[in-house]
Amino acid sequence: MFCIYQNKKVAYQLLGKGDVLVLLHGFCEDSIMWADFVQALHNKYTVLTIDLSGFGDSDLLEECSMEAMAKAVNAVLEVLEIEKCCMIGHSMGGYVGLAFAEIFGDKLLGLGLFHSHPYEDTKQKKANREKTIGFIERHGVAPFAAQFVKALFTPLFVKANRDYIEDLIQHTAEYHSDAVIAASRAMIARTDKQTVLEQIACPVLYIVGKEDTFIDYTRSLEQTILPNSAVIHILDGIGHMGMVEARILSLEIVVEFMEYITT
Repeated sequence: MFCIYQNKKVAYQLLGKGDVLVLLHGFCEDSIMWADFVQALHNKYTVLTIDLSGFGDSDLLEECSMEAMAKAVNAVLEVLEIEKCCMIGHSMGGYVGLAFAEIFGDKLLGLGLFHSHPYEDTKQKKANREKTIGFIERHGVAPFAAQFVKALFTPLFVKANRDYIEDLIQHTAEYHSDAVIAASRAMIARTDKQTVLEQIACPVLYIVGKEDTFIDYTRSLEQTILPNSAVIHILDGIGHMGMVEARILSLEIVVEFMEYITT
């Protein structure tokens, strides 16, 4: 299914009934990443997954920013006449969720930051993203995919799940370089959203991977004091992909949070 936002196709998948849970994927991912969650949760909730700009079946937006992607997400909600939802974003999806909270905060029953944070990129992080952009411009996505995907997980998980990792590398390699570059530039350009969390009216869920090499563990903990209401879960021995590395525990955490904010 899809809707049109600014003459671009925004793809989404809707399944289930009950309170609405919106799941937003991360960088170099698409809604397929949430497949196990959708199957496990759709009997209890209406689960909406959305392909962000240029990934999955969604077109690349003319303006690819966190705010533009948040507005595209809102366009889907409007088409579906969804007035209230819980939104959980993984990594870059969390950045989009924060932008959504800033613009459309009255629509949120809860916000989940799944291996994500409100901080602007450091100078070093921006420089690293620029290097990635340059590499992809010269060589394409495929040579980048293998190194990127393996870094998402702990070495132990990679070693024990070689077939899964190879399949994910292949899937990642198929993304268009324009989408990967645009998303990278959007992350470089995003602004600090600590104030959004300080002022947010709904509870905030934090799921933090203790072995996450993409997000500093100390900074992950620092953000948890920003909202008035926060639910915090630390996943020991888990990297950047808790929905895969700790699927059952992550599902339990999400269900617990949904019950908390809806009752």
